Amino acid sequence: MTASYRWVILALTIVAFMQTHVHRLAFAPLIPTFVADMGLGYTAAGTIQTAYFWTYMTAQLPIGLATDRWGARRVMLTCFVILIVGGAWFAASASYAASLVARMLVGLGAAAVWVPGMRLMAEWFPAAERGRATGMMSAGGGIGGTVGLVLVPWLATFWGWRLAYGVLVVPAVLTFVLIAVFLRGGEATTAAAVRPGALRRVLASHALWPFNLSVIFSYGAYFSFLTFLPAYLVKSLGFGATQAGLVTGLITAGTIISWPAAGVLSDRLGRRKALFLASQGVSVLVPLAFAFVAPQVGMPATMAIAFISGLLVGGLILPFVMIVELFPREDAATASGVANSACFVGGIVLPIVFGRIVDVTGSFTIAFVVAAALQAIAFVFALGVKEATPVALQR
Repeated sequence: MTASYRWVILALTIVAFMQTHVHRLAFAPLIPTFVADMGLGYTAAGTIQTAYFWTYMTAQLPIGLATDRWGARRVMLTCFVILIVGGAWFAASASYAASLVARMLVGLGAAAVWVPGMRLMAEWFPAAERGRATGMMSAGGGIGGTVGLVLVPWLATFWGWRLAYGVLVVPAVLTFVLIAVFLRGGEATTAAAVRPGALRRVLASHALWPFNLSVIFSYGAYFSFLTFLPAYLVKSLGFGATQAGLVTGLITAGTIISWPAAGVLSDRLGRRKALFLASQGVSVLVPLAFAFVAPQVGMPATMAIAFISGLLVGGLILPFVMIVELFPREDAATASGVANSACFVGGIVLPIVFGRIVDVTGSFTIAFVVAAALQAIAFVFALGVKEATPVALQR
């Protein structure tokens, strides 16, 4: 394979990561309609959203180990089959139990993109381009999340929530085909022999744990906030479902720009931590802006708040680049799997907690204040995150 093939690799990971975020976030703008149709409360809706993260998180470490041993192509193709089945089942589910299990399958299927993708980035891109490549792959998630938050509720106004969600299976099938046809050399480039004890070495690293503790709170609060933001905009601010999806989608639309931009800037600086800390600080303010400013300023200003928020949180992607750079290449997927698992520890609990807060108090504002507090805790832990030295980045 020639060096230019890395851009094919990058394009495939971008498209695949789009599918992960489409399914992760498309349920959020459907929650008001979903709970009315199924006769459920917000705690139940939060649990269904969380079910995605149960299997996604649990699978990260096994997927990291499997990717290091058997290659990205096999792992990604296997999991995309599971994603397709789970997405179709969720759209057809007629009970709480069925929708819960279906979302678990969706989470399991979506789990095998980020970790194999990070391994591919580490192998195909030199350190001087790695931040840009990771940011571009992450932008695929922003595109997918925006589509899920904006297009799906719009389609639901015409087709109903089931068909609007069900059509998301089509791009997942097309992505499976693209990976099968174009991801050549995956086994040869990603299935290099793994030194025994990779997991032990990764878990024993002191550099990993400040990052893990930071993202537990940061990503758990972020995904919980995005889960209930559309319902807040509908129930508390009187927006229509399509308008609420659009406003929420503007946050992820901002990340389409900010994630690659943060990667490029950190590559040029040769440092990543300062940008990460700046974005983590902004993350404290975002839920507070929606809780206290948005009710006073109307929809156009709320849209501006959403888009600016997305533009300023791009640095949150950089620790994942830092993790890859801190570990030898043969352990990269295992390290990424452990780190990515930590992201979703908060995700398996906090959406339920937020839903319970709303059910008991009737207030989304209280839940958003809790989100801000959790982001502040994440910032404290982020101060201890380590990054590779400029010399180490040249390896």
